Amino acid sequence: MIRYDFELDQLEALVDEHKPGWRARAKERTDELRRIGAYEENSSIWGEIKAVYMQIQGAKCSFCERKFEGDFSQYELDLEHFRPKRTVRKWPCPSELATGHAPATAPPAGNSGYYLLSYHLLNYAAVCKPCNSGLKQNYFPISGEYNFVGTEPNDMHAEQPWLLYPIGSADVDPEDAVSFHGMLPHCKSDDPNLQLRGLATIAFFQLDDVIARKNLMRERAQVIFILHCLLQRANEEENPQMAEEVGNMIASSAAHANCARSFKRLFDLDHVEAAKVAEKARRFIGSIS
Repeated sequence: MIRYDFELDQLEALVDEHKPGWRARAKERTDELRRIGAYEENSSIWGEIKAVYMQIQGAKCSFCERKFEGDFSQYELDLEHFRPKRTVRKWPCPSELATGHAPATAPPAGNSGYYLLSYHLLNYAAVCKPCNSGLKQNYFPISGEYNFVGTEPNDMHAEQPWLLYPIGSADVDPEDAVSFHGMLPHCKSDDPNLQLRGLATIAFFQLDDVIARKNLMRERAQVIFILHCLLQRANEEENPQMAEEVGNMIASSAAHANCARSFKRLFDLDHVEAAKVAEKARRFIGSIS
C-alpha cells in the first residue's frame, strides 16, 4: 500500500467534473438512509464515480497494488466501502496476530454498520475483487469503540482502526507501517500502533501468502528483477533514460510501488544484498506456473 495525496476538496472537484450533480444526489440518498436508520436501497450510484478512484490510484488496487486490466477494469474492481455500509462482523483474527496484541473490539450485535458513510467520498477506494469480495467483506477491526453514527471519517480516529486507509493525509502514511524485503511485506515500525496496523493489513489481505496470492508474488518478483537491471545500468552508465525508467517504476501510479521503492532503498544502501534479492526474485519467477 501507498498513500494517494488527494484531499476531500480535490475529490469533490474531480467527482463534480466527472459526474455533475452526483454529490447532490448522494446527499439526498444519505438523508434518506439517516431517516431509515440503516442501509436499504434497491440500487446505488457509487459505481458512477469508479473512474475517479481509478484515476487517482493509477488504475490499481489500493490494498495489493495490482494493476487493473485497462478497458476491462470495471469488471475487475469494486468501489469498496472502507467502513462497511452494512452490519460489521467480527474479523477472525489470525492467532499469530492476536498474540502480543490486545484483541479487537467486538462489533455490537445487531449493528447497522456505517450506513451514514455509504456516500462519503473518503469512505471509498478502488479495490480488486479478491481483496474486497474475498477478504474485506464486512469486516472492520478496531481497538476503540465503534462509532456507527459518525458522518466524517477524518473525525473518527478514536475508533483506532486496524486497517490502513490510503487516500488523503488524515490517516498515517501506509509506507510508515508496511515495507518490503524482496517480495514479502513486513512491518518496519517500532511504534506499537503502527506495528499492529501494518501487521493487521498484511494479514487481512494475505499480502504475504505465497500460495494464496502467488500472482502478486510473481508480479512483485518481476518488478524487482526489472528494477534491479535498471538500477544497475543507471548506476554504472549514469544513463538519464535509465534513471527516468527507475522513476516510472517507483511512481505512485506504478504497480507495486511500495515494493519497488523498498527495493530501491535496499539497492542504494547495499548493492550486494540487492543483487541477492533480485536473483531470488528471478528464480521465483521461473519456479511457479
